Amino acid sequence: MCGVLAWVSRRGPIDPDRLAAGLAVIGHRGPDGSGTLILPAQDGLPAIGLAHARLAILDPTARAGQPFRRDGDALCYNGELYNFRELAAGLPLSTSGDTEVLLALLRERGVEALADARGMWAFVWLDSRRRRLVAARDRYGKKPLFYAADRDGIVLASEPAAIRAVRGGALRLTDDALGTYLAEGWLLPDPNGSTHLEGLREVRPGHALMVDLETGAITEAPVEGLWPPSPPAGDLSEHLAAAVSDRLVSDRPIGLLLSGGVDSSLILSVLAARGWLDRVTCFTGDAGKSDDATYARACIAATGARAVEIPLDYGAQGTDSFLAVCRAQAKPSPLIGNVLALPSLYRAIADRGVRVVLDGTGADEVFGGYWTRYAGFAMRDAARADDAAWLAGVRAGGMLPAPLAAMSDGALARDALPLPGIHAMPEPERAALSREGAALLAAARAGDPLVGFRGGLEDALVLDSRAGRLQEWLWQNDRNAMAAGVENRSPFLDHRLLAYAATPYHAKMAGRENKRELRALFDRFTPLPTARRFEKQGFRWVYGRFLRANRPWIADLVSGSRLARRVCDMDAVTRAILDDPDADARALVQRLLVLAGLEASGAIDA
Repeated sequence: MCGVLAWVSRRGPIDPDRLAAGLAVIGHRGPDGSGTLILPAQDGLPAIGLAHARLAILDPTARAGQPFRRDGDALCYNGELYNFRELAAGLPLSTSGDTEVLLALLRERGVEALADARGMWAFVWLDSRRRRLVAARDRYGKKPLFYAADRDGIVLASEPAAIRAVRGGALRLTDDALGTYLAEGWLLPDPNGSTHLEGLREVRPGHALMVDLETGAITEAPVEGLWPPSPPAGDLSEHLAAAVSDRLVSDRPIGLLLSGGVDSSLILSVLAARGWLDRVTCFTGDAGKSDDATYARACIAATGARAVEIPLDYGAQGTDSFLAVCRAQAKPSPLIGNVLALPSLYRAIADRGVRVVLDGTGADEVFGGYWTRYAGFAMRDAARADDAAWLAGVRAGGMLPAPLAAMSDGALARDALPLPGIHAMPEPERAALSREGAALLAAARAGDPLVGFRGGLEDALVLDSRAGRLQEWLWQNDRNAMAAGVENRSPFLDHRLLAYAATPYHAKMAGRENKRELRALFDRFTPLPTARRFEKQGFRWVYGRFLRANRPWIADLVSGSRLARRVCDMDAVTRAILDDPDADARALVQRLLVLAGLEASGAIDA
């Protein structure tokens, strides 16, 4: 992974100091080196500046540094093409990594060449022959790329703060984003490319943005052929093994984030069965709060995998660490372990010299893993199919949320489903909102595409993967890992696996089992105790302990926040933080803390 920055200036030359300032902001994304390229305005084209911070995973030599140039073209690239050797066949190359391969393919075939690529990417390509700048993102949008454009030109970067460093001005939350976050406590990325920040957009997943350097016109379109029209030949076990094998391509040590759940332990099962254990070190974290670490140890013992266990004391996280997470996330987020617990684990992994980590992201969304989120859609399919036996089985399994279990078959087929993933602000807490805060809350749009969704399971899984909550997990994971200079690789996000979202409801859930297709694979690879584990807690962050240990600091932080003062009665909120024994459970307190942390860390401007 790397950091990418591009600046097209139609009003004067590129200022090298501002370009360097933008590069410094994203330096953590590429700790192994950096490079810049500044081209003056000439031949009717504007001035162009490219900058790159490099995390060197493939061909770590200087010859593969970026911006990578060939003739008049240049490439700034963040990502990995796992099948680059296959794609390189017949190409004259001077390096042994994927950057030169990508540029050669783009020069030869344009962005349509990406249809043959297996991997993840966000890049900016200076296409000198067509006198244009091209920016593109991978199928799922695993790698970020933001941009801001006006009559003076366009700036693109891996993180919003780099754009601010180049253009000046402020990064301010839109009113829509502020209202939605107050209402729901989450802020899912917008599939249409809008962001939570005024004047800032992102290149959409699976799209290419074209900037005509002569006229300044900007167009965006999906890249054709990225998603296979039908499931690939073969069976799931071979497809998963191939996805894992692809992600072992690296010139740096590789880790596996082993959580003790089904997904990451299935990756371990594949590694053990295929004789690949010597290529990976397992990393587990133990906060002493669940059985996750116990299951992870059992999997390690069963396979003989090389492993490092990292003790974690999330509840004792200091205020500086909290602000560092806010700065890295750079947008309002829920106070959950995936946001606040994982940064310390990634830092510990990086400290041990490992810069590539496999994880289980995407398995829940493709194979039906969240009972509270997806079971209703599976039940809807079963109700419409009059499958009374299957419905009776899942109701007896004890895994359903009570409102869902109580719905009749007719209501399942006909009505909107109860979806507890949105954490609406409780009515009593709304009394502490200011007039402006109440108005923003009243006007808030629903941010979750599955709320009120009337489709079945397949459509819900695809929607959530490509335009829903998976996008939020990718945002959180990228920011946390890259803050430590670590690259995430996710075998379950191999684009060929999304076709399995189309398998029927009974293939994914039955009784108390979810992700049935994945659980069945352990016997095809290496049997492990997690195959029949149904209660996984995940990485936790003990927010209550943090609040109790830092009440005065939190009260000062929130009361000093312009954003917080805009939306609430500050006296009432400060009293709650200092005096209410249940303040840690108050949604408004939690959301104001995050907003104040974003402001204090400099991630956003009030």
